[in-house]
Amino acid sequence: MRPITLTLLALTLAACPSPRAPGTADSTGASAAPDTSAPAVPAPAALTAALEGTEWRLVDIGGQPAPAGADSTRHPGFTLLAEGRKVQGSAGCNRMTGTYQLDGEKLKFGPLATTRMACPDMATETAFLKALKQTTRYEVSGSSLTLYGADTAVARLEAAAKPG
Repeated sequence: MRPITLTLLALTLAACPSPRAPGTADSTGASAAPDTSAPAVPAPAALTAALEGTEWRLVDIGGQPAPAGADSTRHPGFTLLAEGRKVQGSAGCNRMTGTYQLDGEKLKFGPLATTRMACPDMATETAFLKALKQTTRYEVSGSSLTLYGADTAVARLEAAAKPG
């Protein structure tokens, strides 16, 4: 190219305004109007809790509402830890720990170990441990986890609210 052509090209480019992001000020301090022609971003869909890493609390056992524990540390529930496929939680009165197997929607607990404290009402704990032993698959919907034994729902749990 000839030097005159390069000079004209440089002058032409210098005269063109550079694009600004919406809402940013130009060299005069004037703010550009926001771009309203872009489509609105849709609201996020209802979030589904992750099976692993979520603290799950028992709300329904064998089709019946689970009685509330004496305090939050004794409420039946568990957390599945992906590393090592470990399960830890409370059976209601006693702490429990063990392993689980996960393959797609198939879920199997065990072996499970619990502490051996005696509590006034062990019925919920006994039913919860039985439900875990019977579990063959699961389904997560929103913040709800349903455990199935064969084709029957044996327990339903809800994701615990995270403090914050």
